[in-house]
Amino acid sequence: MTLSMVLSLAVPAMAIEPGENGPQTEYQVTITPEEREAIHDAVDDLSGYIGDMVVGDGTYDPLTLVGGLATGSSYDSISHGPGAAGSIPTEYPFEVPNTEANRNEGDRKTAKLAWVEQLAKDLGFEVVVHRQDDKYVYVEIGDPDAPEMVMALSHLDSPTASISEEQLSRWVDYDGNQSSTAYHTPYVRDGWLYGAGVQDDSGPTLATLFAAKALMDSGVSFDRRIRIVMGAYEDSNPGVPTVEDTLDYMDIPYYTSNPSFYDNWSYKSLNREEIPIAAYTSDSRFPVVVGNSKASTPTVYMNLWDDTAKPYHLISAGANVTEREGDPTLKDIVHGSTSQIASKAVFELQASPYAEANEEFIASVEAAATERGWLPTAEGETAKVSAVYDTEKDAVVLTINTDVAMEMPTPQYGKNAVVWGMYLISEALGDQGITAEDMKLKQAADGITALFFQNYTEGEAYIGRYMGIPENLLRNPDSGVANLTFALMGGIQGTYDLVSFYDPETGALEIPLYVRSMHTNAQDYNTAVDAVTESWEDWGFELQGGFNEFSDPTLYADHDNPLIDLQLASYLATMQSDPEAFADVYDLLSLSYPVGTTGGTLASNYTNKMTAFGAVIPGNERWWHSANERIKVDSIVEMTKMMADGMLEMARYSDAAGAQLMWADIPGLNSERAELDLLDITVGTYQDASADVAADLGDDFLLGATKFDIHMWKERGNSSFTQAAYDAGHGEGGVYLPLDDPDFLENTFVMPMRLEFKVERPDGVSNSGWNNFVRNGLDDLTFYIQKDGEAIPLTLSSGEDEDQFYSVRTTEEDPNSVYVAVNLAITDGAYEGVSTVVAESKTDLYKLNDEYLATHENPFPDRGQIEDRGFFLFGDGEKNAQFTSPEAIYVVADEDAFDSRSSGGGGGGSSSSRPQQPDQPDQPSQDENMFNDVSSSAWYAEAVEYVYDNGLMTGVSGSSFAPNNTLTRAMVVQTLYAMAGKPEVSGSESFADVASNDWFADAVTWASANGIVNGYSAA
Repeated sequence: MTLSMVLSLAVPAMAIEPGENGPQTEYQVTITPEEREAIHDAVDDLSGYIGDMVVGDGTYDPLTLVGGLATGSSYDSISHGPGAAGSIPTEYPFEVPNTEANRNEGDRKTAKLAWVEQLAKDLGFEVVVHRQDDKYVYVEIGDPDAPEMVMALSHLDSPTASISEEQLSRWVDYDGNQSSTAYHTPYVRDGWLYGAGVQDDSGPTLATLFAAKALMDSGVSFDRRIRIVMGAYEDSNPGVPTVEDTLDYMDIPYYTSNPSFYDNWSYKSLNREEIPIAAYTSDSRFPVVVGNSKASTPTVYMNLWDDTAKPYHLISAGANVTEREGDPTLKDIVHGSTSQIASKAVFELQASPYAEANEEFIASVEAAATERGWLPTAEGETAKVSAVYDTEKDAVVLTINTDVAMEMPTPQYGKNAVVWGMYLISEALGDQGITAEDMKLKQAADGITALFFQNYTEGEAYIGRYMGIPENLLRNPDSGVANLTFALMGGIQGTYDLVSFYDPETGALEIPLYVRSMHTNAQDYNTAVDAVTESWEDWGFELQGGFNEFSDPTLYADHDNPLIDLQLASYLATMQSDPEAFADVYDLLSLSYPVGTTGGTLASNYTNKMTAFGAVIPGNERWWHSANERIKVDSIVEMTKMMADGMLEMARYSDAAGAQLMWADIPGLNSERAELDLLDITVGTYQDASADVAADLGDDFLLGATKFDIHMWKERGNSSFTQAAYDAGHGEGGVYLPLDDPDFLENTFVMPMRLEFKVERPDGVSNSGWNNFVRNGLDDLTFYIQKDGEAIPLTLSSGEDEDQFYSVRTTEEDPNSVYVAVNLAITDGAYEGVSTVVAESKTDLYKLNDEYLATHENPFPDRGQIEDRGFFLFGDGEKNAQFTSPEAIYVVADEDAFDSRSSGGGGGGSSSSRPQQPDQPDQPSQDENMFNDVSSSAWYAEAVEYVYDNGLMTGVSGSSFAPNNTLTRAMVVQTLYAMAGKPEVSGSESFADVASNDWFADAVTWASANGIVNGYSAA
């Protein structure tokens, strides 16, 4: 009998219901509706005052979400780069230089990090670590004994592009006055928070901190630790020390190159911190960014010269960013780091000599615009469509303002003014009886409408849906990312003027088409772009310049990495949980697939373990590196909820197993590759193997089973690779360690690990039975490996210390779960049976260079501690640069493990093959009282032990007896009922204050039937 037959305590996992043609996921989200509501309520409670304010004016609480983000951006944290730093330090602590050119960057970053450290402490985080005054701060929540950690790693700085001489002339303060200090004097006005870094990335980085705070406040449980790391040098850096200088300080095996980002070098190399099993950075877009796309920019061309003598021929056409009434700084978005899509367009057409015809033309435009919902214009808003006759120019002037400013890389979320304009022109010319044969402009307008506005919708038109691309090539089959995106007139940047796309001197209509590719192979790419080219040509266009040759994008994570699916599922579930709360962006949910980005992020240096998750929500404006950078206050709250939900999903086991890798000094074996930076491990690596267990368990319970296949990287995970490299595996050009690598051939590698199983309380198990299992039942466990169908118990010899081989942990947040673990050492080599070994080992891989230590003190003497551990040692069967489990590694409980009486340690064979529960905080060992609120010296201690051992009382939780609580009638009858042996009862006593599902209901029925109680009244 397996435990799965009786387990039902956990709320069933929820699948994401895909919308029509919308994103689909396989990952089953674990957050229940009640948990999500508690998390989101906690974020709302943290939001604080969100009205108009200026940093430091005393109207807000700096320990709230919005107040904290505003305060954070009041610190001038511009990164000036290595040139301004003057020189790169060569020795520890590699202090960031202070120079006139970098405006004393070391001191400025030190000040901001000191503030972040204090903020974290003021928010109640118990684990707050500040490494070197000028490097980074991290906090951590969760059980410190949990074997795995997930992470959010982001940055607190901004680039010099935000404060160039030109940008400083554009920054305005709260009152709208130009101010060179406005970039670090944040303010909230009309629902927007302004200031350098509020959207990229100081604001989102601090939001991850508040997201973790919301998880603490909501009281949710999770299996892995959660770490929030806040660096300060992503937008530029003071110069990364050389590999040689790094290794002169820190001893790092197989270290051949630095991470590309300074923050990652500080974390991974300078301090050799723990590597997460999964992570995200908040430095890009939702729902999840998988890698860096490749660009092509052909020009959509058609010559309209033949129209010159005809009414309504094109005189001029230009585009920029949409105007918005009451929003004077919106125009500054064009000075950001990425170009914008045309959200404003102005077309001038030669008027007809007949006034009535012009009136009809304008009426046709207005009618079509009204039918689309673009007219009429609400009071106080900028007209989305305006068509007027200009008497001076003798022209019909058509002006489009879509009111949606959207960046070039994600056109599917935007509204394109050029497309709108061409659609309206097509409709109006058609109403005049003009056909594509009559006018080139009509042909061009019909073509753009057909390619980008079929059925009056945009969206997936901008991934090429109507350009003849085969359906199976529109999106990556694993991640769902669009293989191509098309931003017509997507290069608006650096000017407030209209950008022309028509030359009246030559009749040339020339519209740049900004294309981004995430295709993973040349064949598919060429098939797709050939189809696109043909589609444009079918409408009479040329694509001048064509498409670039195929180039494989680099990926933060392989397209089939389950982390991508997890984060997408989390995003969708967050939005679907409360559509009203996300109403401003909810209508784009069916288009919210994973995406590519245009530049690197911190995720670049955590191979296959980290993505970008946030901060720009689909539909939001992107304001990176621009004057008057801003973010909606509503978006701050929304993204923090998304970040918290995503963290919690990552922090939960997907298949009830996890592992902590470690270094161990086992004779003849090399464990230096047994670390997450050198192995392909992430969420989903440890897979459920319950169905693979072949042994007949009889009446015993299968508590958990896992299997895994873990490949060795060819180098440290400091790079991003292409899909082709992933597909090549261990072969030439692949991501994994080649099988002919000399070091591989010379060594036998071993992976020491603490493999942990999560055991949840089965349905129907009484409090006393569960408490008995937690207290004594661990003596009734047996760990096995299954090799070639044979169940092999992990058995200790007489005299071996069980505490060195097994471990157990519980958490206060989840009294209905217990974690049991066994230490294994798996070699990449032949299987020759199972043996045991005790070796010096460590889980913190921090180790300084011996030569450095000979002349310097260890700055962190508490790190890298070594202790003796025992391991069950066996080979995985083949030397192939990967660690492969047997068919299953599993743990079994004896049939009486959940009995309500103490088992006395019997029933399961030799105790030398089972773990004994070690002493745990707030969880006494067997020779102590069960409850942490009952002292062994208390006058009633023996009585508590008696009633517990005899099943008369079980306490109020797994660790609390509550001896000072008032004794109620319910407690009395429950105790008497237990003393009577809990005989079966029939019917129910109809007391109004006793529900049938109350824990004492059967006891009341029994006591009433036997004349022991009568109640206060008949009811």
